Amino acid sequence: MQAAGYQLILNRRIGQYVLPDNVVMIAAGNRETDKGVTYRMPKPLENRFVHFELRVDFQDWLNWAVNHDIDADVVGYLSFAKGDLYNFDPQSSSRGFATPRAWTFTSELIEDADDLGDGLQTDLVAGCVGEGVAVKFMAHRKIAGDLPDPAEVLDGKVKTMKSTEISAKYALATSMCYELRDRSINGEKSGKMDNYHKSFSNMLGFMMDNFETEMVIMASRVAMQQYKLVPKQDKIERFEDYLQFLTRRRAPTPKIEKHTLKNSAECWPKFPPKISAKTLTEIPAK
Repeated sequence: MQAAGYQLILNRRIGQYVLPDNVVMIAAGNRETDKGVTYRMPKPLENRFVHFELRVDFQDWLNWAVNHDIDADVVGYLSFAKGDLYNFDPQSSSRGFATPRAWTFTSELIEDADDLGDGLQTDLVAGCVGEGVAVKFMAHRKIAGDLPDPAEVLDGKVKTMKSTEISAKYALATSMCYELRDRSINGEKSGKMDNYHKSFSNMLGFMMDNFETEMVIMASRVAMQQYKLVPKQDKIERFEDYLQFLTRRRAPTPKIEKHTLKNSAECWPKFPPKISAKTLTEIPAK
């Protein structure tokens, strides 16, 4: 049987049967050090594959999470604490540990757990991602629960934010992107995008009034790249204020006129900018 498998993998055929051209063979498994159910691959079989070790990448996970409606609290927390996306330690005896799969379980559990007490919710999350991470995540959720309603921010009804916690700002930015994406979809279906652009304007204004420059850049980049929210610049009420806001902590740059920009994507900076060692040496020490 094994010899037939070798022929299938190397020559793409068994006897007279030949695999179709659109068939690709991929094998996946755990490493021996992962304490999974593994079997050592025979050397002849190893030699018939190209081997790669995959790692967890937050940006790839974020792209997936946005398109699969992972809970906004989960996305907001992990945007702030990226290291908690995956913390598997094969030497640990804990049965719960953080992985992208475990965070998906967490997202599904907390969606219908609002009627449960904080203690039981923490136990549910701990059963997925481990006790230490669960405590931090639930503390984040408590902060996020006191944030303004993202829909009211986009409607222009809420102008200020009391919390100064950076994790709270990540959470609110994520929630606003979720809400804004729904409005974009509804606008495209109805053919009326005015409400979407008004909401986008309100989001930018709120962030400029309440967030640090770096947070505004991060949130606008996420809206553009992950959520595919590209507004028409001439529909954004505070567009020029936004450009001026971005240049506050940078060297003076020539004024950018609206008509010089080919499309909205050019208005959004690629962050972070590259800083050379030479540039750093030219900055006087304080």
